[in-house]
Amino acid sequence: MSALDRLPALATTGVGSLPFAAPADAARHAARAYDVPFCPQLPRVDGDMVREWLGADPGRCGWNPDRDRLRPAAWDAFVAELRTRPPAHGIVKLQATGPVTLAIALERAGGGVATGAPSLDLAHQVAAWVGAAVADQIERIAALGLDTLLVTDEPGLAAAGLSGADVDVWQPLRIAGAAAWGLHICGAVPWGVVDACDPDVLSFDLGRHGVEPHGRRALRRLVARGRRIAWGVLDPAGSDGAQESAGAAAAAVSGLGLPLADVARHSLLTPGCGTGRLGEPRERLVASALAAAADATRAALAAQPHEATRRSARTGELSSS
Repeated sequence: MSALDRLPALATTGVGSLPFAAPADAARHAARAYDVPFCPQLPRVDGDMVREWLGADPGRCGWNPDRDRLRPAAWDAFVAELRTRPPAHGIVKLQATGPVTLAIALERAGGGVATGAPSLDLAHQVAAWVGAAVADQIERIAALGLDTLLVTDEPGLAAAGLSGADVDVWQPLRIAGAAAWGLHICGAVPWGVVDACDPDVLSFDLGRHGVEPHGRRALRRLVARGRRIAWGVLDPAGSDGAQESAGAAAAAVSGLGLPLADVARHSLLTPGCGTGRLGEPRERLVASALAAAADATRAALAAQPHEATRRSARTGELSSS
């Protein structure tokens, strides 16, 4: 049994970045506004997803073995929040910028091509370093009696030139001690790579990129293997609300051609990407819209067997009359 089996169907969670400037406010929101609490990344404090890990501040974690391991700005406040209000299902999400993304950033900074074998070799080195950093965070979460879902953020993976034979690049993150490991891809999804690496959770931007037929086949295989799909049903920078998100969630669950309840049990709902560059009011609206969409979709799915029973009964009455 996977630790993720403890999550409710269509559980909501954020993608990672939040627009708050105060770490305590960000931690409180991330722990209380979503079904799965997550340690927020704060661009206004940490920098963007690359600078957070490769920044030059010697008090933070950069590409330098002499520096301390990374602690996000919201880390202490988040841990304090978890001590006070641990989630009943016992799952906490951590998100780390992926080694492929970081290796490409390093290659570009050095004037390199940033694709192919040189970047992949560097990505393997970066992966070991990122894996060691997150392993320490996972241990601290475990000390609270909680399990970690570790999600690796690789937004431009489709353009990185990886093949199914290259998926061992994420092995240091897979063995970092988390109860489950996932990939978040907010750009186009390289379905062959995803199929080959078989993440416990695939998180992607459904609204912007949709799912092509070969993507649906890959998603069906993930569900058949007991994995989870985190559907990015809400564009955080758009005008989407609960109704649009619920419609997207219902269409996603029904679009795989599998039993709806089974797909729902293996689904989470998220924004398409983080909200770190937006305003706090929009983030609060995103969280509440996702919660309402999850409730509406669960209710619609729960009503379907009853509706089928009523149709069957009416059919029987007509046949006997």
